[in-house]
This record gives sequence, structure tokens and C-alpha cells, in this order.
Amino acid sequence: MPTVDEKRLKGNYGASIVMARLSGECLVRPVAADTDVGVDLYCETVIEGQPFLHFWIQVKAGDQCKQVPKNHTAKCHFSADHLAYWTRQPVPVFAALVPTSWPAQDEPSIYIVDITSQAVFGTIPRSPESATLTSDHVWRAGDQEAVRVFLTKTVPTTTARLQISKGLVADTPTPAPQYVRERPLVPVLRFKETILYQLRTTAANSILFMPMSDRETTADAKFRRLLASIVEQFGDDPHWENFMSRALSSHTDGKYENALSMYAKARNCIQDDVNVRDEPMWQEKVKIIQELEERARRKEKIAATGQQDIPVDF
Repeated sequence: MPTVDEKRLKGNYGASIVMARLSGECLVRPVAADTDVGVDLYCETVIEGQPFLHFWIQVKAGDQCKQVPKNHTAKCHFSADHLAYWTRQPVPVFAALVPTSWPAQDEPSIYIVDITSQAVFGTIPRSPESATLTSDHVWRAGDQEAVRVFLTKTVPTTTARLQISKGLVADTPTPAPQYVRERPLVPVLRFKETILYQLRTTAANSILFMPMSDRETTADAKFRRLLASIVEQFGDDPHWENFMSRALSSHTDGKYENALSMYAKARNCIQDDVNVRDEPMWQEKVKIIQELEERARRKEKIAATGQQDIPVDF
């Protein structure tokens, strides 16, 4: 008959306590047995009867969690591998610390570590093996309001904060659009390269993905030119899509000389890149650019009225 050690009992108790505190306020799905790679609970907030935001929880219980009564916090060691795994996730990840004597006599307080926010702000100690993290929030025994505040305030805030890792300063999500929108503080300078990448690629590729037509609306043209002006701020940043998007915008506006200059730079970016220039997909892009260059030399629009016989599909 298999044996069950004390460590397993403590883990089971901790997960059950955390689930019990959360289950009355949100949807909680325990991770299936033998599939736990560092997450114990999949959770989803519920707002006005509707499921809303996802988050994950890893539970730590027993002696591995150390209370710090002076600061009303708790601490716990986490492996570097787990921390790296959690910081790659698309949803916020929290750790729930349940420090207890054993066997447990009374309902314990639960200490919450906002792993995602700590990673975003760079406060997680760097170590090749493990790091000790301190809790950010506490759910005292019997204080269910603290759980509600966590679900309605902390989870949305951390969800928005997570987006800075993709270069986005995001609004705090709400179940319905709000007139006044809030954004949590994020360390923009830590992510300046990511923000610049997001600005550049979003603006450039938005132009590339637009249908180039002489029938665009005034609003569409204004939008396109604004995007082109953003890409222009990156100067001669050596990415073919920068030059290609500016070329298409100039060509659409009948600025043929500028379009020719930008087309040539886009084509050269591809032809000078030994990593892609011989691939059929990129050779096809060069052919399209060359056809568009010929049109610009003849001072012809990208597409004849009512049709688009040169595919601008990048």
C-alpha cells in the first residue's frame, strides 16, 4: 500500500484552504494530478455573474513558508526554474503561502506573492538556483473582504501590468468600457526597447496589412499617414518593413520620388540579408517591390481604380 508523507498532507491542506477561500468568489480549477509543473490552481474571476480574468496560483504550505510577524508578511524559497517559467506566462501568476504548525489547529492566514508584478519591476533576486520572495498581500483568517479586494483590484492591476512585457502600457481591464480609464504604474525604462519595438512594428505592419486603394476614406488616409509618421521617427532603422510601409504610404499619396527611395531601401534590406535573400518567400517579396517601383516610376497608383492587380500582401 502506498504511503503518504507529511509533506504531501501539508501541500494538500494548503491547496484546499486556498481553494476554499477563493471558491466562493471566483472559479477555481485544480491542476490535474501528475500534470503539475509549477501551478496548482487555474482561476478565473467572476464579475456580475460573468467570468472575466484568468490567473494562476502556486500554493506553498508548511515549514517552507516563514512568517514575518513584524511586517505581517511571509517568505518562501522558489526555484529559479519555476520563477523563469512563471514570468513567461500570458496570465498573472501568484503564490499563496500557507505557513502553519502541524497538525493545523486553526484556520491560517494566507499570504499572497504577486510574482508577475515583482518580475515586471525587477525585484526578484537573481540567482542561478533559487530566490526568496516576500508576500505582497495577506488574507487573514475570517477576512473574506481581503479576497474580494484581491480579485477586483489586484488581479486586474497585475493583468494590465503584465502587458508592459509586450511593450504595451495597458488600461486596467474592466468588464464594461469605462469613461475614465486607469493604468497601473509600470517601469517603462526597463522595457524601453520592447516599447520601441512594439511602436515600430505595429505602425509599420499596420500599413503593410492595409488594402492599398485609391478609394480609401479620409479617415483611413489620416490613420495611414499618422502611422507612417511614427515609422519615420525610426529613421534608417534597418528593417525592411519600415521602408516598405513608408514607400506604400508615399506611393498612395502620389509622392513618387519618396516612394522610389523607400522601395529601394526596402529591397536592399532583403537582398543584403544573407539569412533570407535566397528563400523563395523573400524573393517573391522582392519581385512585388520591383513591380511597385516600376509603377512609381511611371507615376501610376498602386492599384487601378476598382482593382488591385499587384498583390501587396506581406
